[in-house]
Formats: sequence, C-alpha cells, structure tokens
Amino acid sequence: MSIAQPPTPQVIVSQLEEAKKLTVSKPEIFTKIYKQILPIINNNQSNLIKKWGIDFIHGTLITGQNGGNLTINDKVDLAIDSLDTLIFLMNIPINIQQQQQITNNLDHQQGHDVISFKNLIDISLVVYKLVFKYIAENDGSVQLWTKLTELKNSLVNKFNTNYPLENSDNVEHDLIRNIATKLELLKFLMTVIDYQSKTQIVGEPIENPGFSLSNVPANHTLISYQNMEYESSALFNNLILKVFSLDIMIPQLISATLNHCVIVLKKKPQLAPSLLKAVESYDSETKLQSNYQSLEQFRLSKKYVDRSIRIFLSHAKRCGLVPNQFKDSIDAKIAYLTDQGNEIKKKNLFTLDLPRPNKRKFEGFYNPSKKIKSLDYKSLYTLLDPSNGLNQFDFKTIPPQFYSKMVINALKKASVPKLTKALEIVGERYKDALSNPQVPNKKLKSESGTPAFDNLKNEANVKTEPGIDSNQDLKIKKEEDEDDEDQDGDDEDAEDVEEPFFTLPPAKDLSFEEKKEHFKIIIDNFFKLAKLDLPANTNPVQIKQAITKTSNGTDVTKNKDQFSNELTDIAIKSFKKDTWVLLLTRLATRGMRTNAEEDEIEDKSPDDQANEDLSNMIRDSLFNYFIENIHSRVDVVIEWLNEEWFSEQAFQQDRILSKSDNSETQPNSKILFQDVKTPVYYKWANKVLEAMINYLEANDRKIFLRLLSDLPILNEEMLQKIKNLCFDPERSSMGFLAFQFLIMYRPPVKEICINILKELSESDQDDVKEEAKKKLAKV
Repeated sequence: MSIAQPPTPQVIVSQLEEAKKLTVSKPEIFTKIYKQILPIINNNQSNLIKKWGIDFIHGTLITGQNGGNLTINDKVDLAIDSLDTLIFLMNIPINIQQQQQITNNLDHQQGHDVISFKNLIDISLVVYKLVFKYIAENDGSVQLWTKLTELKNSLVNKFNTNYPLENSDNVEHDLIRNIATKLELLKFLMTVIDYQSKTQIVGEPIENPGFSLSNVPANHTLISYQNMEYESSALFNNLILKVFSLDIMIPQLISATLNHCVIVLKKKPQLAPSLLKAVESYDSETKLQSNYQSLEQFRLSKKYVDRSIRIFLSHAKRCGLVPNQFKDSIDAKIAYLTDQGNEIKKKNLFTLDLPRPNKRKFEGFYNPSKKIKSLDYKSLYTLLDPSNGLNQFDFKTIPPQFYSKMVINALKKASVPKLTKALEIVGERYKDALSNPQVPNKKLKSESGTPAFDNLKNEANVKTEPGIDSNQDLKIKKEEDEDDEDQDGDDEDAEDVEEPFFTLPPAKDLSFEEKKEHFKIIIDNFFKLAKLDLPANTNPVQIKQAITKTSNGTDVTKNKDQFSNELTDIAIKSFKKDTWVLLLTRLATRGMRTNAEEDEIEDKSPDDQANEDLSNMIRDSLFNYFIENIHSRVDVVIEWLNEEWFSEQAFQQDRILSKSDNSETQPNSKILFQDVKTPVYYKWANKVLEAMINYLEANDRKIFLRLLSDLPILNEEMLQKIKNLCFDPERSSMGFLAFQFLIMYRPPVKEICINILKELSESDQDDVKEEAKKKLAKV
C-alpha cells in the first residue's frame, strides 16, 4: 500500500489559479474564495506559493484586477482577514543566486524577491489605512490592534536594513543598495506618521485633509493620543530625518523625503521645527564622496540635492509654512543656495576647477570575489586589492611567536560582522576550489612546495547517504587516507605533519557543591558590576580591574586549588547599564529551567533539584540586592519579575500546545493564556511586594505605583498585602491611592480592589472606613 505524496508547489499554484479563474465567472463568490485561499498561503513555505499569494492580494487590494468592483466594506473585511497572511509573508527568504546577482550589480534592483517585497509594502500600506480606521471606529478590537501593530513594527524595523537582501561587507555599500525598496518603506512610514499624529492645518485650508489621530475619539482604549504622538515623533526624528545626517549624499532618498515633508509642514506643525532644523543645517559641502560613485556623479548629486532643498524651502516660505523663529535663517539658506546655483549655471559643472572632495573611508574588502583566482593559499585568503604591494610580503621572515600575536590582536580589533563576512568569502572560495575540475590535484601546491589542497576532491566526493551518520563518513575518509599512505609509501612526509599548536582543554566534571561555589562567584561578580558606576561600553579589561579593586585585597583567582582563573573573567564585550540584569534573569528563568519547577513534582530528580537550587541562588541574590535599596532598584526587580512571568508563560504554552498535537481537540489560544500557571512568578512577586511594603515611607508613592503598574499580573494575595497599608496612619493615603490607581488602570483586578475597599468600609477604624467609602463612591 503506497502512501499518497503531498502535492508539489507547482500543483498547488495551478489549483489556486483555477480557483481564481472561477471568481471571474462568479464574482459574487470572490470574497469567499479569497478567504479560503489565505490559509493555503499561510501553511506553505514554498517561495513559489508565497509569490503567487503576494501577486493575488496585490491584484485584489491594489490594482483591482481580481474581485471586480469591491465595495469599501468588502475591502475592509478582506484587509482584516489578510493581516495574518501579511505578517507571515513579511519574512521571505531570498534566493541565494539572485542575492549574488543583486549584490554584484548595484543597478540591478528588480530581482524577484525585491519586486515581491515592494508589492508587499504597497499591500500593507492599504491594509494599515483600512484597519486603522476600522479600529478607530470600533473600540475594543484588541486582537486586531495587536496584529496591526506587529505588521507595522515589522516594516518599520526593516527601514534601516537591506531586506530582502542580505547585508554586504560594509555599511556604506548597504546605504546605497536597494533604493527602490527603501523608497516604498519611506512612503509607508510617512503614512504611519500621518495617521498617528494630530492634523493642524497651517496656511490655506485643505479641502480633504485625510484621516489622522484627530479623527480618533479621545477616550479610545487602544489608540492612545499620547502614545501615538510620541511614536510618530520618534519615527520622524530617528528614521525619516536620518538621511540628512549621513556623511554621504543619497539624492533619491533626500528628494523623496523632502516631497513627503511638504505635507508634514502643511498638516503637522508639531514636527516642523525638527524638520526645518535638519534641512537648514544640511551642507552638501561637508559631505564625503562615496566609494561607489565617480567624481562626476558626486558633483551631480551635490547640484541635485542643493536644488531640491532650495525648491523645498522656497515653497515652504511662499505658502507661509515656516514658523517665525526660522524665517531669518531660512531666508539666508535660500539666498545662499540660489547664488550657488546661479554660479554653477554660468559655467560647465565638469570644467569647473573645484577642489576634489574627501572620500569616505572604505570599510569593505577590495577583493570580495567569491571565485578563487588560482589554487593556492594566497588566492584563498587575500582580501586586499590584487595590485597592493602587501600581497608580496613574505610572512616567513617573521618569527611565528610574533605573527601569532599580530593575528590575535587583529582579530580582537575586527568587528564581528566584518570578520563573519570575511570568513564567508573565504569559505565560498574554498568551495569553488573543491569544485574546480580544470587543474589536477598534483598541481595544487603552495609557493613553498607543500600540498595546498590535497585530498579536497576526495572529500568533496564523499556523499552522505540516508541512514549513514557522520562517524561513518569519518571512517570512510580515514580509510581513504590510509590507502593513500600505503600507495605512496612516504613515511617521511607523514612524520613532517605538524600537530595543531592549540587545542581546547577537555571539560571537567564538577560536583554540585563545586557548581554552587562557581555559581556564587559569577553572581558576586555581576553584583559588584551593578554597584559600580561604570560608563557604557566599558571593555573587559577595565571591568576585571574594577572588580579586583572591590575585592578588599583578596583575589579569588589566586585560589588555584579550587577555581580556575578563567572563571572570574566576565564574558561580555562591553558593559551597559542593564547587561548584568539581563544575563542573570535569563540564566535563572531559562538557562536552569526544569519540568519539575513548573509541575511542582515532589520526587524531583537530582539534576532537576540541582538546577532549581542554582536558579534560586540567583533569585535570592536579586531579591537581597533590591532590599538593600528599594528606592533606586525598583527597575531591576520589575525587569526580573517580568522575565519570570514571561518565561513561565512561554514554557507552559509550548508544553500545552505540544500535548495538544497528539490529541483530537485543539486548545483555544485565548483560554491558554488565562489558564497557564505561573507559580514561580507569584512566589517571588509576593515576596518582593511584602518586603517593599515593610520599607515604604510616606513619600514613596511614585515607586510603589511604578511597581504595581509594571508588574505583568497581580492576584488577590498580593492585593491583600496592600490592604495593610491602609491601617497605617502615616501611609494610609498611599494604600488607598494604590487601590484607586489599580481600579482605573488595571481592569483585570478592578473587582478584587472594589471588594477590598468594601471590607475596609466596614472597618472599626473611623478614618479608614470614611476613606474607603469615598473611594467607593468614585468607582
């Protein structure tokens, strides 16, 4: 009995085409067919099906080729249903062959994946508008708002990348690649800024100002005026205006940005100051010539950019869009650009005797080719320009102990992305050497006469068959090597093979007590760092010196009988403000997690119990660190408890979903989040809250409310602890304020807080009773 094979992507696409053709003869069923097609796209990883899906949605919502004459209500309905699919399609893996084609040709911007992604941006732009308006008119669509936010963030985060292309070997190259996609993303970002900020028309009124935050009800529960204005301002200042602060000129992006910003000056005066300040301070004379443009291209870019800025500022001045504080400086800028432009018009731009501009420092590789020129080590590893004289330098003249230090120092200074890219280039050359059929193995020699790529062809021909593991591959290779040695009979060459000069030491087994001691050293070091006022990006040497100074003259690294020197080193490249909190909380919540910790198993295995004990060592240390100074360390405990809650949620959800895969019924995702237990979080959150209440003073209401607002979830046991504050004469107002705050801003615990206030309203203390009744009257 043969098992039916799943249909190929080609077959699925042909079936989808048939379904689409059916809607031509029966347009009344188009929306139904559309909604049935979306799950098929979502459940397939084939790029062919994904591309078809993008074209289909684009033809429906953008060009109108599919579906006939859809009404606006139909489009809103389809846009809402398309959100999940758009989020899924937002990460299209690029074809490697096309990646290389686009990378090697800057003018080739119309690759398959680039066009698909551009269409995806256009679709997302329309969907964002339709769904945002729908949510504004239908308050309470929490799930829909979450999906729309995810779609928006996905596109916003791609603006500073080359998606769907991979990053090249240097930043400058990436800035001028894939401009077409960046222009589409710019249009999407400007739409987001327009929708998420208030419109205040400046100058002559506009007949149809369009939709904006001004059209959203002020009491909307999801679309907060303050949050939306803050986000739109941040996007505008940090992303849109960034093009004016670059050290090279990108004329296409500058021109497109200025065109969009004309509308900003007209409709969004709150953004005008930062825009005019960025444009006014832009000076093309200070810009560097890109390594990817000729001198003529640089001069043309300079002329074009200055002209665009002059036209933009002149239009703003003529239409009365320039605020009073900028009028004098803008007039001066326009006069300067006008005089400069007139001077250039009188003469030929390319015959002017102008000083040569400074070129931007080149950060890439002069020889990034992934094809090997000749089968020797020099061609394999050289990334310099082939004509560079350094390529002829003979390293054999330098003693090994010196050039090994040179290599190590160079690796320390190299950036990780650049080093990764270099290794990728060398790896591709190595593969190219293996596949080169033109030169026999006996000619593959280095300059010194030693074999350069011996046995590479044999390695390439060893294929792994199904069911054969890597150990068998190694065995085959070893047998082939032994056969070669027997045939050659060259024992002297075999004796000349050098042993590797460095190997990693084998891992040592430690007892649980030894692990606890090591763990304590790690935790202590992190807390020493936490208490030091170190600047950002402090290097590891400075970190270790700082720790040593705080050890009161005792250095744990000297106790070689118990600990290794490496254990006291901090394995981070630079120290930032919250680095230690992130590492410790992740180690406690994820690194040492066990099933027993979640299931509260009584008979735990020794390994589970050991891991739980180590995790609790970190938790105890974090708790004690907080108690030492609750006023300045509330941020630490909030980050820790949020990590506890999130990790338990994610861990338990994965387990529930994995169990449901083996059952006939599928769990409801909404129920899952409500029913997941978080015992570890509740244990430590209760402990923190109880301890904090003991240390609170009458003027600590801000940090107390901060804790209550930022904890992920509260239960009745925690809220009952706040009740005790209400009976303290000096801190009673803080307790009642906390309940009032929670009733207003944390609806899930509203009923619990009301019940507690009712209990307090029946208290035998008159002041407590009266205050509780006042708070209840305001509910």
